[in-house]
Amino acid sequence: MKKLLLALMLVSLPSITSAQIVIQENYAIQGKIFAVKTAKKYSSVEGCSKIALSKTKVKGFTFESKSQKCTLYKKVRNIKEKDGFTSGTK
Repeated sequence: MKKLLLALMLVSLPSITSAQIVIQENYAIQGKIFAVKTAKKYSSVEGCSKIALSKTKVKGFTFESKSQKCTLYKKVRNIKEKDGFTSGTK
């Protein structure tokens, strides 16, 4: 019985922890900022979305391609069309 419960937990674990993020090109988020990341590992849409997914308090991100700045948001109020930006929301 214990082995059955353990197997059931292991099978259901990926579905519980796998979060998805919806990415939109040429859009920027307006909201309450959680953090701004400028380190090299966050200087891409992939790096920015990865850090956003890893933080439970973060509801979205905006990556500015010109400055390579990743802004994480804990509250998303609005998403506006804006060239040169890529945003993602959970």
